[in-house]
Amino acid sequence: MNKVFAIYPIDKSCSTSFLNRLNTFELRNLKDEWHCYKIHFSDEDHEKCLEASKDYRFVFFMGHGGETKLSGSCSKNGEMYVDPIARKENRDYYIKDTFIDSSNIGVFKKKIFFCFSCNSNRNSTKSLGRIAIQNGVLAFVGFGDIPTDYVKDVNFSKRCIAIYKGLIIKIMKHAVYLATEGNMSVSAMVKLIQILTTKEIQYLMKTKAIIRHKESIINQLVLFKNDIKIFGDRYASIC
Repeated sequence: MNKVFAIYPIDKSCSTSFLNRLNTFELRNLKDEWHCYKIHFSDEDHEKCLEASKDYRFVFFMGHGGETKLSGSCSKNGEMYVDPIARKENRDYYIKDTFIDSSNIGVFKKKIFFCFSCNSNRNSTKSLGRIAIQNGVLAFVGFGDIPTDYVKDVNFSKRCIAIYKGLIIKIMKHAVYLATEGNMSVSAMVKLIQILTTKEIQYLMKTKAIIRHKESIINQLVLFKNDIKIFGDRYASIC
């Protein structure tokens, strides 16, 4: 029986393809205990995804988002400004800017919602994490800023981003696997992520390999582990 329901919006315009490495790993190791719903370019498929999640306790979202919402799928020209009618008639322009927010987060009532998305850790009156608990979600786990795309004038090079993405996927794929197999609590899973991240930081600090801007990568990993926030019942078992 499947234990984990992963939600993975397909995004052709932004760099989320690296997340598929996590999906591939869990499929190989958790096998039937892992189900990943890759959402295609239609409103109907987004609704089907929400409906399909109802039989699962542990929901793992991996995609773009922020403080108040999570985004859905985006086709190759989805971020271009075009007439709304054109979007409906041509899937190449499809974008679901708002997929999960305060209006439908209640779909995940009594579930563990693990939100592997940027700035989902915010705790304000309008934050998705807080509203999720108010709407009956058992526990909501959010992350801070996760820099996975190059931004000009920011001191985090493309090479650093590539290394960083590789490390956080390595951390997350093992954490999800071990937590699922061990039926860990939400708190224990978060602690495991922090321990695995610390080990990668220690390795980087000790390695003699020449890695340009190594300190920047280490600093981002420190933020990665420290910025995880749990809303709701931290002692609930994930499966």
